[in-house]
Amino acid sequence: MPPTSKLFLPPTSLSGCLMAGIFRDTRGADLSAADRLNHFPASPIVAITLVQHGTLHILPPETSWRTASEAPSLPRSSVLAPQDVPVTSWSEGSVVALTVGVYPDAWRRLGGDDRYQAMLPIFDEALGNFDAESDAADGWDRFCTTLVSGWRKARPQGWEPVTRVADWSKALATRAALSGGGRSLRSIERRIMRFSGHTRRNLAFYSAFERLHECATNAAGRSLAEIAIEVGYSDQSHMGRAVRRATGFSPARLNRAIETEEPFWCYRLLGERF
Repeated sequence: MPPTSKLFLPPTSLSGCLMAGIFRDTRGADLSAADRLNHFPASPIVAITLVQHGTLHILPPETSWRTASEAPSLPRSSVLAPQDVPVTSWSEGSVVALTVGVYPDAWRRLGGDDRYQAMLPIFDEALGNFDAESDAADGWDRFCTTLVSGWRKARPQGWEPVTRVADWSKALATRAALSGGGRSLRSIERRIMRFSGHTRRNLAFYSAFERLHECATNAAGRSLAEIAIEVGYSDQSHMGRAVRRATGFSPARLNRAIETEEPFWCYRLLGERF
């Protein structure tokens, strides 16, 4: 039996707060120790994780699955700050876990800070209402329902709903331009940094990588050079450097892995957004 992997998108009422939910259930799946690795790209988004069954280890860079059990394991619920390098986890056996992407500015509006060291009470409550033992989709609905009322109270008037990193980046820039006294580019960039914890340049990098993921998912036989130009990179080498920065792999190696290797299931799942 193959593992169960599901992508959950937030309702419109939470689209400026949550990016998506990723659910993974490997119970009953015949996976080798190597196939129990999980590869995730670098991300500007806060990740909160509930491990409902089993154990997940977060691996230091370039750690082999052979020594993965020596790496620190996640508690039942945890917060991971935005990461500018790819992340790899590993499970000793079967695992049931939900990871939810939260926009950093929404995290702060809900009472969090830029240290991302403690789970916020509102997310603790929402995660407590997620139960995959019956139906993961129903659990996601309960999670979102719990969160909606708190988000409505925390969300300022005029907060734009967004569905992608590129949309979020544009909304941040607009909000930064319309708030505060200074209207210079430097003033706007400082406010973007204060709102999100990211520079404008960093957000542009992730927006381009998101667009690249979309184009690669729907490539239909196009060459890497053609994809690079379509996304807006100066050439294929420029794209290659961006892909290595975000994933740790070359574009060709990453494409092969997404198509054929179990540890890259998250890339396949995120491709469903496009």
